[in-house]
Amino acid sequence: MTPVPLDAAEHAVLKAARAAADRLYVKDRHECAAALATADGQMFTAIHLQSANDFATVCGEVAALAVMVAAGQHDPVAVAAVWRNAQGQHFLLPPCGRCRELLSDFNPETWVLITTGDHWQPGAIESVQKVRLSELLPQRWRT
Repeated sequence: MTPVPLDAAEHAVLKAARAAADRLYVKDRHECAAALATADGQMFTAIHLQSANDFATVCGEVAALAVMVAAGQHDPVAVAAVWRNAQGQHFLLPPCGRCRELLSDFNPETWVLITTGDHWQPGAIESVQKVRLSELLPQRWRT
């Protein structure tokens, strides 16, 4: 994996994900927000939807993809997912396997924002780098 420092555009994605986590947070229901930037500079944010039985839960990244597609866009270039706890602390999470697959269907070269260490450590969100989705999902499914 080849991590790269963030530029201004990716810092904006991280800021948008943190803001969405704060704005949309509901304890035990909506705790992980995501932000996606597109090639033309548009930003899309959403929050995960937690179902009562976990079967129908939708990740924040998938929700943000749906918002992006609903707006007529199909070209994500950067993504960040931020989990927020009840104390207002933020944690930058890597996308799960399902989210990696769905994001890759749109653009396998999307930049993914990740921490440089253990993402569950308090303050880890302050040490961020970016990596290509294709490096996180090197053997993606292709039709």
